[in-house]
Amino acid sequence: MVENNPNSGSAPRRIDPRYAIDLAARLVVVEGKPEPVRLINLSRHGFRVAVPLVLPAGQPVRLEVDGWPRLVGRVVWCDGGRIGCMVDVPPSEAVYAMMCASTQGPETTD
Repeated sequence: MVENNPNSGSAPRRIDPRYAIDLAARLVVVEGKPEPVRLINLSRHGFRVAVPLVLPAGQPVRLEVDGWPRLVGRVVWCDGGRIGCMVDVPPSEAVYAMMCASTQGPETTD
C-alpha cells in the first residue's frame, strides 16, 4: 500500500514492507492464457514480476503461484520487463504470513 502525504511535496511512499522472492508464477490478463513470469517481490498489497510483456497501467491481472490463493489486481507500472501491480483485496494476515515464508526476507532497497 502507498501513502500520499499532500504536504510533503514528494511522491507517494510505501507503508508495507516488500519481501524479495524468486518464484515461478503465472500472470493472467483478462481471462487470457496464463503467461509464465518470475515473481520478484511481494507485499501484502502488491507484487512485482519479471515478464516480457508490456501492459498499460490499470490493466486487470491475476497472479497465480502454486499453493497460494490467486491475487487479483491491476498494473500500476510497467518498465523494462518488470511490472508492478496492486492487489484489489489483500490476503488475510494468516495467508500472507504463509506466503512470506516463501520469501528471501524484507528488501532493503527500492
